[in-house]
Amino acid sequence: MSGCTIVRSAAGFQYPLVESLRSQLPLVAELVAVVHRGDAALEQVRAAAPGDPRLVVVESDWDEGPPGRGAVLARQTNVALARCRHPWVLYLQADEVLHEDDYGAIRAALARYERATDVDALSFRFLHFEGSYGLVNLLRYRRQCRLVRNDGRLESVRDAAGFGRKDGRRLRTRASGARVFHYGWALPPQELKAKTLALAALYHGGEAAVGRWGTVAPEQLGGADVAFRWRGRHPAVMRDWIARRRWAVPAARRPPLGTPLLNPRFYGGWLRKWGILRRW
Repeated sequence: MSGCTIVRSAAGFQYPLVESLRSQLPLVAELVAVVHRGDAALEQVRAAAPGDPRLVVVESDWDEGPPGRGAVLARQTNVALARCRHPWVLYLQADEVLHEDDYGAIRAALARYERATDVDALSFRFLHFEGSYGLVNLLRYRRQCRLVRNDGRLESVRDAAGFGRKDGRRLRTRASGARVFHYGWALPPQELKAKTLALAALYHGGEAAVGRWGTVAPEQLGGADVAFRWRGRHPAVMRDWIARRRWAVPAARRPPLGTPLLNPRFYGGWLRKWGILRRW
């Protein structure tokens, strides 16, 4: 299989990009990274696998265009898909990391379904770390496809969170049995504020982002207060990253008495998750 990712670091918040790339390398025959032309992240990408011929860096111009649900992310992901040469593509975003304990499950799932003509993609269970590396938010999406058949019939859609068939038919998926460790919300308050504003601007425009989030204190952002404690083991490639980045979760963002089940916001989140209450 091929591996691929997309990278743009202009927003200024920290993602474990090198760790994400290194978590793919044991599984892939090539690793395609599409990077915004001239971006500072180019050095990080090349440092992930110095001298490894499997690493292919593609510089691309990111035309963000008008705000529209982050469509530029899907466009750049499709640039990466077009460059991949193998029948299946493993896709991770720059804040997503695979666990070495799941490599066997990924290989087994690929062996099981690689010739199955009724399977387009394999889904992964997501663990969303929120506010710190010790809290997991179950209110965010549970599964996404991250291993897709590379036969020209699939494309990245919407904001690149998932994939779809070009003919409009329903994507045919199976579970891979593996996990994706998502660290994009495990940020100190000031970095979380920067990310919130950047993503809101990407989806809704800068003026709407500032109007909605500009005056909100960083300590009040995110969903750490509705997250559960994580008692498992992080991927080995994340060990040094986590050791270097330590901060205290502000008291206002901690789960009440250590559990979100005592927080009314948790139940409001479930209602929004299932579409009973209106989002943002």
